[in-house]
Amino acid sequence: MVDVLVVGAGPVGLACAIEAKRLRLSHLVLERGTVAETIYRFPRNMVFFSEGKNLEIGGHPLVAHGPKPTRREALLYYQRVAEREALNVLTHTEVLRLEGQEGAFQVLAKDRYRERTFLARYVVLATGYYGNPNRLGVPGEDLPHVFHRYEEGEAFFGRKVAVIGGSNSAVEAALELYRAGAQVTLVHRGTWVRPSVKYWLLPDFENRVKEGSIQALMEAWVEAITPEGLCLRRPGGRAFLPADFVLVLIGYRAEDRLLREAGVVYEGEKPRLTPEFETSIPGLFAVGSCAFGPDTRSVFIENGREHARLALSAIAKRLAP
Repeated sequence: MVDVLVVGAGPVGLACAIEAKRLRLSHLVLERGTVAETIYRFPRNMVFFSEGKNLEIGGHPLVAHGPKPTRREALLYYQRVAEREALNVLTHTEVLRLEGQEGAFQVLAKDRYRERTFLARYVVLATGYYGNPNRLGVPGEDLPHVFHRYEEGEAFFGRKVAVIGGSNSAVEAALELYRAGAQVTLVHRGTWVRPSVKYWLLPDFENRVKEGSIQALMEAWVEAITPEGLCLRRPGGRAFLPADFVLVLIGYRAEDRLLREAGVVYEGEKPRLTPEFETSIPGLFAVGSCAFGPDTRSVFIENGREHARLALSAIAKRLAP
């Protein structure tokens, strides 16, 4: 039995493990993918909005070639931190369910070969949101040419691609697809893309639309997706947009299945938490964006690190002799 079992080896989960280690608590981190799996799955050429100092954990400096780290720089940073801190991380091990209470949790997980049960006095969930994209909820959304995650544009060279969304993910994908040779149309239900789009992307996008390199369909609601394209509803009536591929990039919501299945009490769409991020189940904590339902815009690595500190400090006090 370990003192603290952390679910998720993203930046906040790793911050929990570092806090546990420095508080002299035994720990184990279970991660269904690789260390920093979320960042590994980010678009290949993504640049962070935050400066490197806001992404750092454990006091380890994040050195980047530019003013803001790239996906690859951040990915290598977190993996190196896990290595240098000698954190106890089991990758490619997915947690299926958890049960128990403070002092005696049982966590069932599955690796590549078998299911295993791990024992822990406390459990901290740091599962984030990137594995749970929002869906349109329209017919055809599960067709094979529809994707809810974007990696890189080269695979779409010469094809018509509809990008649905109006925030960073959609705008950045549209620009990359255009430069990779795709014929891009961005579809958004608002009157224009969000003003919170990264400041270096917004003027680029606006100029590409003005020159006709990217088509922008605003105030357009998707009613259905067909193999041939999108069925849209617009103020002037219904329309059809031909598309070979469709990218649905409309944000994410907390990946909180484990919390809900464990029986955690929710208030609206968010779990009820103490100031130390403990749920209604004593000994079960939820840190980072996994505890904030659809509100993924107010929780970042920067303040998620503070969640980790508060949760682990509370656990250490209870385990103190």
